[in-house]
Amino acid sequence: MPAAVDASGSSRTHPARRAGCLGTGTVRRLANGVQIARLTPTVPARALARHTHDDAHLVLLLSGRYLTSAAGGPPECTAGTLIYSPPATTHRDRFHDLDGEFMTIALPSTLQARLRGGLDQGALRAGRRAQAFAHGLAQACADWQGDDCVLAETLFDEMLDAIAVPESATHGWPAWLARAEAWLHDHADSAADTPSLAHACDVHPVHLARVFRRRHGCTPTEYSRRLRLARAAAMLRHGPATVASIAVACGFADQAHFHRLFVRAYGMPPTAFRSAV
Repeated sequence: MPAAVDASGSSRTHPARRAGCLGTGTVRRLANGVQIARLTPTVPARALARHTHDDAHLVLLLSGRYLTSAAGGPPECTAGTLIYSPPATTHRDRFHDLDGEFMTIALPSTLQARLRGGLDQGALRAGRRAQAFAHGLAQACADWQGDDCVLAETLFDEMLDAIAVPESATHGWPAWLARAEAWLHDHADSAADTPSLAHACDVHPVHLARVFRRRHGCTPTEYSRRLRLARAAAMLRHGPATVASIAVACGFADQAHFHRLFVRAYGMPPTAFRSAV
């Protein structure tokens, strides 16, 4: 069994069983009960028998050769593949050899209802939008800082929503939109730079802003601001940093600018928020 980890995002390195593979690595538990593990396999394929998972889980292949029975592609996965397995999945998904790395996400029963309806017919590969958010989670898991718990929860929620929405419902959204969302999460420590974002996505800034607003109901700048405010709130809750240093770390122009936007979002000044929590 994995060693215990607290809700603040602390972690230890230890053996952990996830996704039908015995692996070792870092396990983190979010405040919402989600457990994320970034692991390397330790059991050869020949030693791994068919097994059943009681709870729903996801596997993101980071490197190596991974064999799966999930629908939506060939048995051997490529790096970047994200696999969702509903509760009571029985399979023999495994690494071809021990040269690989993967991330697993165990879903508590309280969150599994969000993926019901069309996703309980067997394991499947998730789409590109979900993959983008999963990669953000993997990066957060690798470079964890004291204020990353809220960011990880935001990425997890976005990923779960991307999986839950049928592909037919997202048909027509351009592929670059997932890259734009991932880019904004990767740059959550600074204000959104729309020209740089558009360059990274190889799309015109005006077209990007128009499509992004249709998808999210806000501009990339507003989306980025929400991420940065969530990160600031986490730093206020979990660390001793001053309000001024938090403002700088989260990419706000100055403390006054941060104060004004924080009050607008949370209904109280940063210092009052820290005292309240």
